[in-house]
Parts: sequence; C-alpha cells; structure tokens
Amino acid sequence: MSEFRIPGMQLVHDNAVLRKYLTKNPRHGLVLALILVYLALESYYLFFRFHGHIQDLKLYHGIALKMLDGQMPFRDFRIEYPVFALIPILLPGVLSQLAEGSFESYVCWFVVQNLGLAVCIAWIIAKSDTTGKALPRFFVATLFFLPLFLFRFDPFPAMLTALAVANVSCRPFISGMSLMASVAAKLYSIVLMPVFGLYCLFNRDITKWIWLVAGCGCIGGAIAGGIAWAGMDAAWDFMHYHLLRGIQIESLAGGILLLLEQTGLVKLDVAHSFGAMHLVTPLSGPVLQCINIMTPLCFVLMASFLAWAFYKTASTSGRITFRQLNAGAAAQILLFILLNKVLSPQYLIWLLPLIPFCRFRASVIFTVALMLTVFIFPGHYYNLISKQLLMVVILNVRNGLLIGLFMELISEVAPARATGGISAPPIPSV
Repeated sequence: MSEFRIPGMQLVHDNAVLRKYLTKNPRHGLVLALILVYLALESYYLFFRFHGHIQDLKLYHGIALKMLDGQMPFRDFRIEYPVFALIPILLPGVLSQLAEGSFESYVCWFVVQNLGLAVCIAWIIAKSDTTGKALPRFFVATLFFLPLFLFRFDPFPAMLTALAVANVSCRPFISGMSLMASVAAKLYSIVLMPVFGLYCLFNRDITKWIWLVAGCGCIGGAIAGGIAWAGMDAAWDFMHYHLLRGIQIESLAGGILLLLEQTGLVKLDVAHSFGAMHLVTPLSGPVLQCINIMTPLCFVLMASFLAWAFYKTASTSGRITFRQLNAGAAAQILLFILLNKVLSPQYLIWLLPLIPFCRFRASVIFTVALMLTVFIFPGHYYNLISKQLLMVVILNVRNGLLIGLFMELISEVAPARATGGISAPPIPSV
C-alpha cells in the first residue's frame, strides 16, 4: 500500500483501504454520504444564494467608496462598526480601484482578503499545534462555513483574537496589542480580558500581566489619539446602535420565542430593522430585561468558575496549560454569543481558531452547528422568516448544539479534565 502523509492527514492510493473503512461500520458510509450531500448543498448556496450577502457587501463597498472620496468615517458619515473594522472594509476597496472600483471587483478582492486571513489563522494554529490535529480540523470547519466566511469581515478580528490567545504566555505585549486591536475591530473580544487577567494571576506572573496591559494601552492610546486627531466624534455611536436593537430572529431568545409561537403560546411578527430580521412581540420588553439582568450575572459566574479552575490547576500542576486557556477563551466568547440578543451567523467565525484545539467531541458539535447555520443562512432564510416549523426546529437544534458545545468547553476547562484533548505547548511560539 502506497501512501502520502502530511500532519493530521493521510491520502491512501489503494481504494480497498477506503472500502474496508466504510464497510467496517455502516455509520461511516452514512456520515460520508451526509458530508457529500452537504458539500453539494454548500456549493449551491455559495454560487446561487449570493444575493443573501449583497446587502452587507454593498454596505462595505459604500463605506470604502466614501473613504476613498476623502470622507472621514464617524465625522462625515456614520457607520455601525468599531474603527478597526474599517481595515478589512477599506483594503478591498483600494485594490478594487485596479478594476475601476466596480462592486464585482470589490467582492472578488474581499474574498481574496478573507482567504488570506484564513491562511494567517492556519499559520497561527500550526505554530501552537503539536499533534497535527488542530490544523486539519480548522480547515474542515472553514470549508464547511465558506458561504459565510468569505463574505464577512469577521475573519479579521478572529485572526487578531487567535494571535492574542497564542501569545499571551510567550509574548504578552504582542498579545495585548492583538487583543485591543481585535476589540477595536469587533467588540466581542473584550470578554477575553478577564480570562487573560486570571491566567496571569494564577500563573503567578505579574510581569506578563503588566506587559499585557501595556500592549492593550499602546493600541488603545493610539486609537483614542487617532480618533481625537481626526475629529471622529461619533466613533462610539456603534454601541448605542447595538443597544437600540431588538431580539434578532436567530438568537437563543429568538429561537425559543419562535418555538413558543408554533405552539400558540406567543404571538409575534418578523420585522426588518437595523439591517437584520427582528422579532416583534408583546414579550420583547420582558425578554430584553431578562437578557440585561442575566448577562452580567452569567459573566460573573463564569469569571468565578475560571478563577476556581485556574487556581486548582495551578495548585496541582504548577501551571495553567495553553489548552485550558484556549478552552476558557472559547467558552467565554461562546457565552457572549449565547447571551446576546443578536446572533448573526457570522459570529461563529470568532470560534474557528479556538475550537480545533479542544476535544474531538467539541469539534464535531461545532462543525455540525456550522453546517446547520449555513443551511439556515444563506440556505433557507426565507423559510425561517416565514416561520415554517421545520426551520424553527432546525434553528433551535443549532442553538441547542451551541449550548452543548458550551457545556463541553466548561468540562474541558474544569481541573479534572485539564489533561485531556489535543495537547498544545504551554508556551506556544507564534
């Protein structure tokens, strides 16, 4: 039998080996068939459901054109994103000027940019992966999520977040800079600050904590200075914009409300606002109040759990491993996603660099959740908006998988499970 090996993968030229593997267990053949069907569907969504991305891409393109015309964002016009989000939005606009700045050329360069970001994330993962398993898992998850990965700017903050997590042990100053840059591109990564702080505290390494804060301060100071110098008085308006939003249809709360409506317990309508679909119901006010109360409470409980887990690990084994830190960071981000009143499908991109280092079961749950997300959007979003029962059930199954993934990550952070899963160096070098 001739074979060619690369880390984490094996290509066998003898078809008998593949046949033996598939016939050994009928479930293997069923799983392979489902994957092939999904890839066929994904190809269809990628090429024939592109219209689902046009609204966002035209928004990006419009922002880039205004900036290239000399207008200053947050001063001459308002946008709904943090200031560093302008980098992945503007760069394809600059490159598209080579083709007279058409929308089509902008989209092409945007796709090329995101493929480049995928390569950067893969490089970061490869530097921290000693078993060769995390990198193939990342490639598989990204392949299954291409219909969303290619057409949103979220791979940019995801790359910065991966860089921050990978360097917190060995290069804390770079980690701090990357973390603050990620926050300035997409606010979600601000939830990692207590994770990094607890990691340094219980590793008894105050020097690294100081360098981490210094890195955050340098980028934060540069951003604040740039905003003041450019007169971007509305640079913080994106937070007010988010506060005004209601319950987005794909959120955890939105899925539950849709399910209740199917049973006749709740009356609701679907309305387009803030560039997305939101639910309008008499329960919106109480549900939003509940979210506002539960969110800080859950994060306090999460911080307490992380402090306990890190303390127990540091007390028994001397140091907190990279794998445990990575799982804690992934759990913190996923908690933010689950508690949010908005759960846009591209939010799952934030987890792509982190989940591959977790246990195989977590990677499988995450990959299935990605597949269902693509099936919902851009796959059959109109059916969800129409509140068809099948899509409501699929949405709640996807959200249930995310809850299951969160519990899996929590078990991986817990001290008793701190030595399982994919091993990674305690101090990865990137």
